[in-house]
Amino acid sequence: MNYNELEPDFYNSDTISISTLALEEDLKQERTQEISELVDLSKKVSFLHTSLLYYRNAKSNMGTICYDAWKMVVKKVGGAPNTWQDFGCYLGISQEDLDYITNSIKDDPADLILKVFMQNENATIDKIVDALLKMKRYDILKSIEVPLCNLVQCFNKDDSGYHSGSKNSGSREVVSFTKNLKCDLPLALKKKLTKDDKKPNTPSIRPPLKTVPEKQADDTVMLFLTYAEDGLDTALNIQQYVDNWDSPRVTILMLNDRREEVYQNPEKFIRENFEKADFIVPIITTGYINRINSNTPQTPCTTDNLDYKYVNFIYNLIINHYIYVTGCLNEKARSVLPHNAHANVLSEVASYPALLPWTYETYFDEMFKAFLKKDSY
Repeated sequence: MNYNELEPDFYNSDTISISTLALEEDLKQERTQEISELVDLSKKVSFLHTSLLYYRNAKSNMGTICYDAWKMVVKKVGGAPNTWQDFGCYLGISQEDLDYITNSIKDDPADLILKVFMQNENATIDKIVDALLKMKRYDILKSIEVPLCNLVQCFNKDDSGYHSGSKNSGSREVVSFTKNLKCDLPLALKKKLTKDDKKPNTPSIRPPLKTVPEKQADDTVMLFLTYAEDGLDTALNIQQYVDNWDSPRVTILMLNDRREEVYQNPEKFIRENFEKADFIVPIITTGYINRINSNTPQTPCTTDNLDYKYVNFIYNLIINHYIYVTGCLNEKARSVLPHNAHANVLSEVASYPALLPWTYETYFDEMFKAFLKKDSY
């Protein structure tokens, strides 16, 4: 094949390359234009307080628009793993509040982030847009762009381009709904007490002595199991072992079996039963170690099992009891190592003295039964 035969293909190749570069340049310009429009969106909503997202009036057009904007923000921010946590960080939510929200069960985390954020009188909606811009979540911003523009129209009928300059240009008063909005956040997340909050008991000069819960009249032993996803089979096996015991009489507590009671007040239920339980039985697996390890990125549970949800909360109770109640004597936790546990679990759990395995699942039936009898229960 001579050069003349190759020449047409050569020029076609160049033409394709040039076309591709041109297409890439067009896409870059489109993306730049989109980002510019989203920055303009931040300017447009800078006079609207986040509390407006919670205005509800099904009979008015504004009530419907506020609800639609709230719904889209919550669905999009809460619809992807860890997005709500990053969103909270960019909004300035403290790590302590984020940890509390992580262990909350009754409320949507994205909704809680908005409610915590809007307690600040300067919590305007433009800061929500700016946070998403910093996160480079342009997909979420495109989804909420129309609902937010509709919200702007409710308070900016002439839409005269007031915010076409800098965000702080002019002196437009911030539109807020905070005075008429009841704050239904948990007390731990409130920045200040309100009239609606229950008045706490006035502290006495000397606090009452802490009473130790009396043992049940029938001397039944309570074992409180705590485990992650990969410990469920072991938990069920322990339940089966105990069900077959004639003596001692033992009851097993698993949160998922008491869902209705837990839902009423999760933290209170867990704390009270932690005190009542004779022993807490953590099931030590790779998943459990990952759940309690603060350096491990946390991903939301794929099921609604309450035992998985509160692993970290119960672990903190174990540590507080170990350090402050018993002076680093392990009198409460009796950890169990599953028979199929990974080899590295033993080395990892060595960093947690309160969780050192007490027995293996294989020996649980024999050892735990003998231990409870010997302990005169």
